[in-house]
Amino acid sequence: MEINREVELSNGAKIFVDSKDLGRCYQEFIDKFIKPYYKESNDWNKTLQDSIKEIERISSVLQVSKKEVIQGLLKHLESRLHKDIAELKDVDRIEILFESIDDYVESIQKFVKEDASPEEMRLNVSELVENLNLFELSELLIHFAKKSIS
Repeated sequence: MEINREVELSNGAKIFVDSKDLGRCYQEFIDKFIKPYYKESNDWNKTLQDSIKEIERISSVLQVSKKEVIQGLLKHLESRLHKDIAELKDVDRIEILFESIDDYVESIQKFVKEDASPEEMRLNVSELVENLNLFELSELLIHFAKKSIS
């Protein structure tokens, strides 16, 4: 079922949502919700958390899976991080690259190679990654997924 209509966001802004053209929806969402929210809060993690909650609400309007909508938003957001979002004035710089991914991968591989129980491995890895944000965790998972495919 195709859905296209205007939706009011929690900040009062309105975006056009079209189940056949989610790209436009993501672009408008970034411009009308994420950028203003980040500029006001100066807190990237909070911006991401609240943006995901908001886009989940939109997924129910569009009758599209939350996973699909969140993944699409993150993909569009990633393509814009190095441009207009990272260059917003009066906010802290967003760390776009997860620069220490190799250190995390090396540590995780070390934990797996050690002669430890599965429970000890899980505990060691969870302690290692507990302070990573959503993007860093995603980068880590993507890294391991790419390795498993090749």
